[in-house]
Amino acid sequence: MYQLKLDDNIFYLLDAGENKWIFTNRTEAITQMKGVVKDGNIDAIKLLSINAEDDNWVIQQYPWKEIAFELIKEQG
Repeated sequence: MYQLKLDDNIFYLLDAGENKWIFTNRTEAITQMKGVVKDGNIDAIKLLSINAEDDNWVIQQYPWKEIAFELIKEQG
């Protein structure tokens, strides 16, 4: 059994259709996303942000615009 400790009550789910990954760090999720895209699996890929701070969790799709900005910043 795997356990995941949340430091700031937010985690990320990278959903690539049949494959899914959970991350506590957005940067790591985007890095994994780059690998999935390089393998050609781009049709159903999305990154979800889950805020578990309150009793009512908030699940949102992380905006592609923000992903693009992070990738551009990473390239220098």
